[in-house]
Amino acid sequence: MRNIYIPVYFVLQIKNSFHFMLAFSATVIFFLLSFNVVSELKAQTDLFSDMKFKGDFRFRFENTSNAEPKSVLLEGRNRLVVLFRYGFTKKISEIFDFGVRVATGSADDPNTADVTLGSFVNDLEISLDQLYLSMNIKNYFLSGGKFPNPFYRTDLVWDGDVNPEGITGSYTLNGSGNFSSKVSGIFFIIDEFSGTDIPDSYMLGGQISFTGKPSDQMAFSLAGGYYDYDITNLSASTADAGDTRSNYLILDSTGTPIAYLSDFNLFDVIARCEYNGFGDYYSLNLIGNYVKNFGASVDEDEGFGIDIFLGRGKKPNDFRIGYGYSQAETDAVLAAFSNDNTTIPTNYLQHTLIFDYVFLDNLMFNLTLYFYKYKQVPENTKNEFISRLRLNAVVRL
Repeated sequence: MRNIYIPVYFVLQIKNSFHFMLAFSATVIFFLLSFNVVSELKAQTDLFSDMKFKGDFRFRFENTSNAEPKSVLLEGRNRLVVLFRYGFTKKISEIFDFGVRVATGSADDPNTADVTLGSFVNDLEISLDQLYLSMNIKNYFLSGGKFPNPFYRTDLVWDGDVNPEGITGSYTLNGSGNFSSKVSGIFFIIDEFSGTDIPDSYMLGGQISFTGKPSDQMAFSLAGGYYDYDITNLSASTADAGDTRSNYLILDSTGTPIAYLSDFNLFDVIARCEYNGFGDYYSLNLIGNYVKNFGASVDEDEGFGIDIFLGRGKKPNDFRIGYGYSQAETDAVLAAFSNDNTTIPTNYLQHTLIFDYVFLDNLMFNLTLYFYKYKQVPENTKNEFISRLRLNAVVRL
């Protein structure tokens, strides 16, 4: 019996040792996996810790009284429109930041991210509208890629949806007290030609800006910019009707645009003043913009706009009302990148009424009404005002 017990004992010991080794190995593996998971989570936490997300969604009803002002039958148009933009910036070092954003809208139209609903439920197009790397060293800033517009702007010269491509930089001068100034520049690639003898199209521009706050109740800014465009060719480029829009063009024998009639060397001045003497809730803002095209081949080379706003739009139950008047002659600005709010990009007179109401922290309702017409009436076109009403629900994401 003893002879039988000894082998059984060793078998049980081996079995127990195997269980122990199995349990021990499983425990080690569990801790290793746990450590790896924790490390991964920590790495992901570190990854997202320096990321800032931002976006917006907008749903719009729009009515335009005369959708086609050049047509014989002036018929109105009703449509539903959506817009979605979302992106993030990521700090990748002490001085470098990376940014990216996606947006709805046609990739061939730089002026808008709007999508009109009603194409047999086709899926919505979405694309990258920002992708850039930035560097900040003390007072110096440099960015390359497809980046947010670096200049003080209004829709008169720069539509809010235009994100230039190329390289931009700035230097902020150390101010005294509540006053500061900044010098900004850009190399903007308009159209790049490969394997041809056609020169590239580009823009070199700069802006000097001053900001100040002389008292707790008043703040102001003043900016002067100059944008020198060199657009060499249209017919062999990626330019289409949405790019050339309403500027004067040179056509070939078939009626195809081959070049702009004018050069575009834009002198652009913007002044803004904010007054809070009536209280923050009734903040008063006045904005003025003047532009002249020193490269124009015609006399229609100037534009200006004046906007006044009362109220604020930051917290729930805030409201803001505004009125604006603007006009732009046919070659005052490059229509490819300017105002896209109406059916007339240049050669217009425009009145704008605005009402904003903040319903929730991240939800605002807006009513915007445009009254506009041609400044110089084209041939076979009725000289009457066109109205465009927009009702917007805007969600900040």
